[in-house]
Amino acid sequence: MDLDVAPTLAGMLGQVNKLPTLPAVALRVLELGEDPYAGVGEITEVVANDPVLSAKLLKAANSPLYAMRRQVDNLRQAISVLGFNAALTLALSFSLAPESDAGPLDKLAYWRRSLLAAVAARVIAEEGQLKEASKCFVGALLQDIGMLVLEKAHSDLYTDILAASDNHLAVVQAERQAFGFDHAAVGAALLESWRLPECAWRAVASSHQLTLSGEAAREAGIACCVHLSGILADRWIQPEQSQALDICFAERAKTLLGFDEEACTAIIVRMEELLPHYSSLFEVDLILNADRATHLIEEAREVLVLRNLRSLQETSEYKLRSEMLESRNRQLEERSYIDPLTGLLNRARLNQMLEQEFHAAVAGGWPLSLGFVDLDQFKRINDTYGHQVGDKVLISISRLLQAQVRQADIAARYGGEEFVLVFPGTEENKAFELLERLRRGVAAEVHHADGTEIVVTTSLGLATFSGHLGDSEFSSPEELIRAADRALYAAKREGRNRTVVYRRAED
Repeated sequence: MDLDVAPTLAGMLGQVNKLPTLPAVALRVLELGEDPYAGVGEITEVVANDPVLSAKLLKAANSPLYAMRRQVDNLRQAISVLGFNAALTLALSFSLAPESDAGPLDKLAYWRRSLLAAVAARVIAEEGQLKEASKCFVGALLQDIGMLVLEKAHSDLYTDILAASDNHLAVVQAERQAFGFDHAAVGAALLESWRLPECAWRAVASSHQLTLSGEAAREAGIACCVHLSGILADRWIQPEQSQALDICFAERAKTLLGFDEEACTAIIVRMEELLPHYSSLFEVDLILNADRATHLIEEAREVLVLRNLRSLQETSEYKLRSEMLESRNRQLEERSYIDPLTGLLNRARLNQMLEQEFHAAVAGGWPLSLGFVDLDQFKRINDTYGHQVGDKVLISISRLLQAQVRQADIAARYGGEEFVLVFPGTEENKAFELLERLRRGVAAEVHHADGTEIVVTTSLGLATFSGHLGDSEFSSPEELIRAADRALYAAKREGRNRTVVYRRAED
């Protein structure tokens, strides 16, 4: 923070009545973002306490931005589909929308620019392969929050400033002339008082003026993305100035992040593609000139095709090295809970995750289904063809399991030829369909050993916890897995190669 203006800013924040406050849910979301051990269960627990926020995340999970082949119908599924970082970012974004009031600042226009900048920052970060895309999104979303403070601290003067300014830059210049600083400095002071991460409030502080370049700029990636995002936001707010703002953006992007003209074009086109979906998600019209947007996309397609062809060869080797390094690091991290033969989760890790999912189902009131899978007469394969062939069959079927389960599901090797599948947020009938599809897929797979074709069938048991302890016969994850195991052996007794649903009367 600039030491020359810090006392003035602190005094202003101290004198303003009804200073913008960080909603409790947003504060908790930010804390989770800084917690390296937080996961889907924690964010689900926080969001579940806010019905409006829960509904918006469900809408997001079912939107084209996160398109799935099936309808997402509960919060646990929604957050699994979105992913931890995206769920955090969207939850925070939804909770920060300003309330309309009678102040001089047009809140709809303010929120529109904030969202445009947030989308721009995300796209810029992805184009630059920066790892902090979600933080860039939030930083850009908050970059104009100081305007809310100035509106309350100097209502009459700020009314005059807004009335006399026909664009964002003019507002900034008028603020500096009137106060000696602009709303970016005020916003940074506010975010610092909220104890937000330093990278966030520093990015807001430099959103209007950033002098870094080269390696220093790359190290301050969040600040660069936030700074550039404001230029792109104004591009959509002032369509008559789009050509000049495109040039400005290209020059600044080259200086700060080394982007060439084609990269800048790709960013603009990607924004055009994303904005209609964000408009629907946040219920704010972000594109005022749809015809021009369509024309721009068509115009840039040829440029992007040429760029992609040229860059593919240049980046493939780098990406391959990065992916190999990332894969090695991930393998080292996961070795303790991965079954070495099949690559599925091992039993110890399954027990941990099942415990978490059971408690999350109780807290959220959604179903949790568990499938127990056993390969029929697998001992004959080992006795007839040897354990090496048996291992190959196990590996092949494990790959089929991984291919069949959904992103939010859990697949684990329980022991020997037994596997367990966990379906969070999934009702019994849907889980039964998934297990039957898996059973048919395994039976259709042909394995080969010494010129002989081997076909394996499976017996499966299914048990479902309703999510409500009061009306469920399962009070623990251990009871759920025992029930599925009993249903599995019922399938064996009934002739194998079938799925049986657990019923207490059959126990």
